[in-house]
Amino acid sequence: MTTILAWLRSYRGRIIMLSITATMVLPWLFTLGHVKVAYRLALLFILINMILAVLIGRWLAKGHLPWWYSLCLPVLFGFMVWFRFADYNYWFMPIYWLITMLSLSKE
Repeated sequence: MTTILAWLRSYRGRIIMLSITATMVLPWLFTLGHVKVAYRLALLFILINMILAVLIGRWLAKGHLPWWYSLCLPVLFGFMVWFRFADYNYWFMPIYWLITMLSLSKE
């Protein structure tokens, strides 16, 4: 149990768990909460996921992690869009990755 908690406190664990939470869990919670599509798009896809993309870029720099950790959020988001949402949401994938790379290069 302590190794799981230690992994969750590491930058790798944070990136993977928050990416899973933001892309797989929160959209279903917003849907179950009957949040309108416009609010879900604004809150979840624009605000929360873009802040998470910035954090991932900073954690990649601080933790000296490989670049492919930057693909966790966009790939999981793409899977969720393919599984559940409209096709126009695919445009957020390169935006999230670009924000992550810009945040990484800033550090």
